[in-house]
Amino acid sequence: MNTKTLLIFLALSLSLAAITACGDDDDNTNVEEGTLTVKVYGEEFIEDGIPADQMDDGWAVSFDHFVVSIDQVNVGGVAIPTPDPIDIVGQTSGSGHTLATASVPVGTHDKPSYAITRIKLAGTATKGDVTKAFDFKFEETTHYADCETSTTVEDDANATFEITVHADHLFADSLVSETPRLVFQALADADADDDGNITQAELEAADLGSYDPGSQGGIDNLWAFLSAQSQSVGHVDGEGHCHAHTSPN
Repeated sequence: MNTKTLLIFLALSLSLAAITACGDDDDNTNVEEGTLTVKVYGEEFIEDGIPADQMDDGWAVSFDHFVVSIDQVNVGGVAIPTPDPIDIVGQTSGSGHTLATASVPVGTHDKPSYAITRIKLAGTATKGDVTKAFDFKFEETTHYADCETSTTVEDDANATFEITVHADHLFADSLVSETPRLVFQALADADADDDGNITQAELEAADLGSYDPGSQGGIDNLWAFLSAQSQSVGHVDGEGHCHAHTSPN
């Protein structure tokens, strides 16, 4: 190989190396990210209970535990692993319970989603000198998608996305009304053996009475109604609504 040919070969090699290096830079472009904290909050109705003056029939409800299992959290296209389960009955003075943290691309992210795969709650309801205990478990997965909120993540900053659980929905007397009544009396009356404990079997044996299931089929007893209401407790950032649909676990 003569000197001229050698110089041409070296020049081509250097050009190819430069092109390859540029390609590597493009492939490894750094995406700016910030930290997102996912929280779960049951508001005062779970942490402090639902007072009698908030119930239309004068019962007061308190929770000993309210355990939610949350999965499939997705914000900004990032799937965020979550521990399972978490009890949200403890007092947080409004700050909620931290569920997970993750690195999420900088920007404003709309329509987050998540799923509640299980709810287990126990507590008591009291009216006058009567107290009824309950211990309920709902195990059908509810997917909450297209949630009505925006989460802004900034570079090297911490943002928060809150899953808000509305326990009062469990005691609404309608699945379709925008202004349902909050009541407990029918659940209390379902305690057929009057031992102070309301069981799933007793609710399955109780008819709907004045409860309104709307057009939903297969809801012909209080347990089925309560199960359907449990699929509406998920919100975001307080009052933000989501599109909800269920699937078996």
